[in-house]
Amino acid sequence: MAQPFDVVMKQLLDQFAQDWVGWLAPQVGLPADVGVEPHEVDLSTVQVTADKVFRLQAPATGYLHIEPQSSWDREFAIRVACYNILLEMKYGGPVHSVVLLLRREANTPRTSGELVLNHADGSERLRFRYGVVRVWELSAESLLAGPVGAAPLALLTDEAQGRLKEFVRRLDNRLQQGDVDTIARSLLLTSSYLLLGLRYDDTEITEAFTEVNAMLESTTYQAILRKGRAEGRQEGRQEGRQEGQLEGLLIARREVLLDVLMEKFQAFPAELRLRITESVDAVWLQSAIRRAAVAESIDEFTASL
Repeated sequence: MAQPFDVVMKQLLDQFAQDWVGWLAPQVGLPADVGVEPHEVDLSTVQVTADKVFRLQAPATGYLHIEPQSSWDREFAIRVACYNILLEMKYGGPVHSVVLLLRREANTPRTSGELVLNHADGSERLRFRYGVVRVWELSAESLLAGPVGAAPLALLTDEAQGRLKEFVRRLDNRLQQGDVDTIARSLLLTSSYLLLGLRYDDTEITEAFTEVNAMLESTTYQAILRKGRAEGRQEGRQEGRQEGQLEGLLIARREVLLDVLMEKFQAFPAELRLRITESVDAVWLQSAIRRAAVAESIDEFTASL
């Protein structure tokens, strides 16, 4: 089942592939400097889709399969094993699977790094091992100092709790270094803003980002920012910037909600799309994203609004 934060994670994995593979490869015994290229996966014959797969290059071979998870799933370990085996059957191997747990709600005793299935008499019939990364246990300091593509995860750690504004500022400082261009910086800040919804409420997130204006430079926010600045010349510069930031947040949440609905249900009524694109209620949009994550059908989602 698609989750609302899958869209953000897939975008980060696509745009910063080498960063993520270099960071996660050691979790499954691969060298950190392994080469990589995105690999489009088609497992349509069995109607399953692995979250992200990369073809490994020298000094390693095979594939790295990354599964971000933000909520509890009883069958998650079995599903990862299924993806791993199907990938190897179709594309060859070895296939290295890493589960990325984004918050405690995704944690379960079943997600132990090892899946063991037994016969009725108790004898073992299958043993599958995979890597597990629990983001909240990681060092925020290490993430900020590591590959820039994975740096947003620093904000989801226990270390950052209670110091969120400080770590947002430090993340922004990291992204202002010479190796990060303006587009990448804006993408990473916007993604960080959205991922924080996994752990914090809207008020805490907004407060944490009050000193970070670079997010307003992203392509998503550009048009609205210009409008906000224009109005700011008449009504006061600060007021205009705040309005631009609010409008930018609305645009981002509309896009995430539409992406989640499209990924889960492929099609939905035109009147629902219109309602979403015209919504000016950031709280309603955030609530709708969460409801979309658990809805089994578009009718169930619509009825929940």
